[in-house]
Amino acid sequence: MSQAVSRGVCLIAIIVLTSSCVRKEVDAVINKEATRIFFNGVFNDGITDIVKLSLADNYTYNGHPSKVDGTINWAKSLRAAYPDLHFTINDLIGEGHKVAIRWTMTGTGSDGVKMTTSGTNIITFKDGKAVSNWQNGGTSADLHPASAGT
Repeated sequence: MSQAVSRGVCLIAIIVLTSSCVRKEVDAVINKEATRIFFNGVFNDGITDIVKLSLADNYTYNGHPSKVDGTINWAKSLRAAYPDLHFTINDLIGEGHKVAIRWTMTGTGSDGVKMTTSGTNIITFKDGKAVSNWQNGGTSADLHPASAGT
């Protein structure tokens, strides 16, 4: 193999590897922003149309199929239970098609008691939509009265 051909093969290999790495970085940035928009838009602002744009038809939550309408109804019921509902994104980490988010939720119940909980989700994306979401913590069983500083 000539030196020119060898250099050409090496250059092509570098381009392919670099473009793959760049694509993963671009995907991570896009998926992180999609996650940020979902949490802020759906939970903090009540814009449930975002759910339709965000979830794939085969979306699962903790391994169970979950449909768009069910997710919308759940978000609406959460906002009804806590009219001042607010999610704070504490950490948002993305790598390729996966995003990890650590969040804190606060809200005041109908009894006037301000509640808080926190959780972590790992969301997998395909073609710009969430296909799976695994959550740890942040359930109704984890709710507790917020401290005076919250």
